[in-house]
Amino acid sequence: MLNIWAGKRRPRRARPDRRAPERDARDAARDAARAFVADLAEMQVLDAAGLERAFAALDLPGRRPVPILLTELGLVHEATLVSALAASTGLPFLRDEEVPAAPVLPAEIGADYCARVRALPIAVDGDELVVAAVDVFDSEIALALEHLTERRVRLCIVGPAAFERVHRAVYGDAAPDSEAGLDDDLARLQDVASQAPIVRLVARLVRDAFARGASDIHVEAEETDVRVRYRVDGVLVESERLPKSVQLALTTRVKILAGLNIAERRLPQDGRMQVPDRGHDIDIRVSTLPTAHGESVVMRVLDGSRRVDDFSGLGFDAAAIAEIGAMTARPNGLVLVTGPTGSGKTTTLYAALRAISGAHLKVVTVEDPVEYRMAGINQVQAHPGIGLDFAAALRSILRQDPDVVMVGEIRDGETARIAVQAALTGHLVISTLHTNSAPATVTRLVDMGVERFLIAATLNGVIAQRLVRRVCADCAADEPASPEACLRLGLDTAAPPTLKRARGCAACNGTGYRGRMVVSEIMTLDTPLRTLIAEGADEQRLVAQARASGMATLAETARARVMSGETTLDEIGRVFEGLV
Repeated sequence: MLNIWAGKRRPRRARPDRRAPERDARDAARDAARAFVADLAEMQVLDAAGLERAFAALDLPGRRPVPILLTELGLVHEATLVSALAASTGLPFLRDEEVPAAPVLPAEIGADYCARVRALPIAVDGDELVVAAVDVFDSEIALALEHLTERRVRLCIVGPAAFERVHRAVYGDAAPDSEAGLDDDLARLQDVASQAPIVRLVARLVRDAFARGASDIHVEAEETDVRVRYRVDGVLVESERLPKSVQLALTTRVKILAGLNIAERRLPQDGRMQVPDRGHDIDIRVSTLPTAHGESVVMRVLDGSRRVDDFSGLGFDAAAIAEIGAMTARPNGLVLVTGPTGSGKTTTLYAALRAISGAHLKVVTVEDPVEYRMAGINQVQAHPGIGLDFAAALRSILRQDPDVVMVGEIRDGETARIAVQAALTGHLVISTLHTNSAPATVTRLVDMGVERFLIAATLNGVIAQRLVRRVCADCAADEPASPEACLRLGLDTAAPPTLKRARGCAACNGTGYRGRMVVSEIMTLDTPLRTLIAEGADEQRLVAQARASGMATLAETARARVMSGETTLDEIGRVFEGLV
């Protein structure tokens, strides 16, 4: 007879009351777990903050064993937890000398089943089966084992980490990591992720992002909780902190919607999903990234109902719109939009396509990803993983007899050379490139291996751009420019102009800004510029010639935006980092 039955006190909360058969067993188990957590506070094992976190975790959808929740949250050390469980329930705990040398009743109770329910038979005594369990509040474990073995089950306590160690000692390494156990865990995880609270949480995050006009939702796993941030007008704003215990279910829910592999947590994944909201679907691009504290999820909101359809809506002035129109009205040539990530390049490309597309033109695009669907245009999704990168897609597109080709981004020399050849042979090609200014585009193309004479022959023009926030019209204040501001704007300090200052109100969520607009630098290639490019002139000479031909630099356009009261000097300084 094993000595774990010394004292033989009946457990007080180990099982729900069987005299109330109408009571749901899971609710009873949750009630028992909550009572135990309250006991931990009475024992001063948990402080007030720990008690609140534990209750919040217990109230989440699905039911994870309370010992696992408490240890995973870092609220209780396992040894303390086991002692507290024994004191609270009256059950003994498993001792090292009581671990069996071989599986008990292996024909009736398999290793996979033990791993899934985290319970291990350790001894048979007549018609009784002694079982060490992690979750002693779950009456279904004992009932199932009694049915399997036709023996009465008596429980003892084992901690989560101790169970894994004991299980390996008894059954070897196969069971806890077995495929069957993994399948069961995934099924359970899918079930939790599909329950109403998690479904509502994901829908609320998307709905809130949409209401705020956010372009991205960042769900970031941290050590003790989950941080949610929205990117509004290009700036990240923290929205809320979620309990750490919702992290896995939340990430799984997003993965399910985006068609990603929920079992893969070691590699980045990309997908797409749709979330219905007030009569229309919001397209969302999903990216997951493994981090030290779990997977980080970024959701890009691609809402077609609020996209900008023309250049004026983007903030281009009449002169800039006329220049862009002249570039794209030509039947062939190369038009490039440049700037860093997040500067609105793709939006400008879409505006250009809307301006030039028509029934008499065949327009084909290759994008990664296809952000917005456009009627009357053939849009191709690049798939580099299967060999359909920009260069391969572009070669095939040219065999489709297009008039206009849009390439999402020129990333390498091969794509650049094919795009230039396409422009040279009668196609209008529009694309994006990463450069800091319009004249720097020439240097970048040369670095990619494109001959200077080909650049001079095919490049119609370049639009370099940034996005800056518009000052909020509801709360902006007028104030005289400070001497420092006058110096930065190149103005006379003796007669300072009136500038706008961002203050913050309910309409702009306290930021002082609402919406964004383009600050651009447009370089149209004329004969002197083409001659300098072909001759190998450096970037400085190209800038001088472009300005002589009428190009306003990014800095000049930015200063004009400040002077017109559309934005502030602080915002321009944030975006251009010393340029202005």
